Amino acid sequence: MKQSSQQAPAAKRLILSLLSAPDLGEASIASLEQWGALFDIDAAAIRVTVGRLKRQGLLASPRRGVYVIGPKGRIMADTARDWVNVERRIGYWDGDWILAHCAHLGRGNRTALRARERALRLNGFAEYAAGLWIRPSNLAEPLTATQQRLITLGMEADAVISRATEIAGVNAEALFALWPGDAIESAYRYHCEAMTASLARLGKLPLADAARETIQVGEAVIRQINSDPLLPDPIVDAAARSRMIAQMLVYDRAGRNIWQRLIEASGAGLDSP
Repeated sequence: MKQSSQQAPAAKRLILSLLSAPDLGEASIASLEQWGALFDIDAAAIRVTVGRLKRQGLLASPRRGVYVIGPKGRIMADTARDWVNVERRIGYWDGDWILAHCAHLGRGNRTALRARERALRLNGFAEYAAGLWIRPSNLAEPLTATQQRLITLGMEADAVISRATEIAGVNAEALFALWPGDAIESAYRYHCEAMTASLARLGKLPLADAARETIQVGEAVIRQINSDPLLPDPIVDAAARSRMIAQMLVYDRAGRNIWQRLIEASGAGLDSP
């Protein structure tokens, strides 16, 4: 599993991330351009992106030159923000497995195939054999809820989802090897170290530099959490994942505080919703 790297956000992600923050409301186009400049995003690119997001219903404009998160944007933001609740999805693992049988769906439709495999990977499944995907049955939700989550993310409804207590002739260790456990744990450590180092230096940085860093560091961690397969012990060190998420909650509060100070200092005048 490749760890999420720290990158400057694209204009779309930056705008939606900031305007969907729980303690922020609206922003003028001038403020959005100012924030974009922190990441070397051209003002014209911000304006073009804002216009496109408004047409798509991801942003709304209560008055000329002022923008808020739109209805569709709120749904997207709530989904992305769900990282704060991710551990509630994890339950006790009794050794059972969830199987997704997809061989009968075929591979000819490449678009459908990509959507299917993306949905499976986002839900922590690994391919055991051609058309047979598997994950530990440690999710704190009914099997039908897992199925619906897969369908919502792009898997065909005709895929067969089942639970198995064992797979004949295959030991558990062989199944554990389907996931890159060492790489996943390395990513947990990397992001914890990155947040620790960042928190230690944020107070020494100019406000704008600190705000930029909280976005770059924080979004990398959030991508890691949102793409995590949510595996149990002994496949990965689940406690290390919990530490990363707990530390991200602390880092998120620090980042929001810094951005609020930056907004107040720049006179952006955001109102709480």
